[in-house]
Amino acid sequence: MLGELINIPTDTLIDMLYIILAGDFAITAHGVVEVEQIQRELRRRGEEQCWSFQALN
Repeated sequence: MLGELINIPTDTLIDMLYIILAGDFAITAHGVVEVEQIQRELRRRGEEQCWSFQALN
């Protein structure tokens, strides 16, 4: 599944993570693996971000 995550927009990954964690059911072992993969991909994307804040006058 991880290879597929690269092509999914970040907002969609966050939605997927929310749906898995907010469900009314217990998380299965497969669900845990999916959550970990989504978290790794989001973390990887976060490390690629370069934020620069500048004051504009």
